Amino acid sequence: MSENIIFIVTGADIEPRGERYIEYMLSLHKIFSYGFPVYGILSEYNKDKDNTPFSKFPFKKLIYIEKGKFDGLNKSPREFLSIQCLTNEMESLNIDDSTFVIKVSGRYLILNDSFINTIKSNIFNLNINSVVKTCDNETQQYTFLYALRYSYFKKFYKQHMDILANNKNIECATLEFLYNNGLFESTLKLESLGILTNINGEGNFIIY
Repeated sequence: MSENIIFIVTGADIEPRGERYIEYMLSLHKIFSYGFPVYGILSEYNKDKDNTPFSKFPFKKLIYIEKGKFDGLNKSPREFLSIQCLTNEMESLNIDDSTFVIKVSGRYLILNDSFINTIKSNIFNLNINSVVKTCDNETQQYTFLYALRYSYFKKFYKQHMDILANNKNIECATLEFLYNNGLFESTLKLESLGILTNINGEGNFIIY
């Protein structure tokens, strides 16, 4: 199988389930509307409450991380290990290394097509390997929506979780990976992602 663009979508089956159900349904409908293959990870899965939006969409590959599997870890290590589980299972799918992986939070709504159109216009531009929005004086990048060529995406998640040691969050670790692998010069830095966020579910809806 060879695709030019794929999505990897993350989610967590946690409270408040009713509110999150609506967020996931809106977001996933938008993601699937683009017509690209979508792969997903649903963490904190409770098989006794199998009524998640993720089960209602035609994922190419969907894995469930059962509740309690990564207890004792904070958000960044949990996300890292969850995506690592998916990328391990994707190795047999013959995805081309030049494919753009769009990683997106399944809870945040993509409001416009600007980010997707940027990826589409750079599919065959091998001088562009990643598309991100940086923050904190370019010491971190937003990881709720970014793109990276598949060869580098899987390389990042093949690393040991020590990259997240010493309280280093995944936003910092991802950008550090770009620097350490000589990718920052081939990174397209955007001013806007066009996505509506609700970070930590605190009700502070912000468009980035």
